[in-house]
Amino acid sequence: MNGEINQITTSIIFRSEVPGQVILFIPAAGNRVNPSKAAVAAGERLGRADATFVGTQTGFAIGGVAPVGHLSAPKAVFDSALLKFDVVCAAAGTRYQILAIHPQEIRKIFYPQVSGFIQYINLM
Repeated sequence: MNGEINQITTSIIFRSEVPGQVILFIPAAGNRVNPSKAAVAAGERLGRADATFVGTQTGFAIGGVAPVGHLSAPKAVFDSALLKFDVVCAAAGTRYQILAIHPQEIRKIFYPQVSGFIQYINLM
C-alpha cells in the first residue's frame, strides 16, 4: 500500500483506574500520545500497562495489538487525523499481520471518543 504515515494507526494501551480495564488510544502513526492530554481525554489518571497486562486484557501481544477484536471492549479514544483517509492500516493480532479498515468502521465498533490527546511530531 502506498500512502501517508498517518494512514497507519497504532493501538496504545493504558491501565485504567478501574481494576482490569484498559483504555485504548488509537493515534495516527505520525502522532505521539501526550500522557497529560490522554488523561484529560480519558477523564481519569492513567497507569502504565506492561506486556502481561496488555496480553491478559486484550488478547494481543505488544506489537500486534489491533484496534478491534479485544477480549472485552475497552474505553477507546480516537485520533481525528485518521478520519481524512478512506482506509487506514493497523496491527491485526501479531506484528506481522496488517488490517486495512475504514476509520469509520473502527468508530462503529467502539464508539470511541474523538479527542485531542496527541502530540504532533515532525517526521521530516
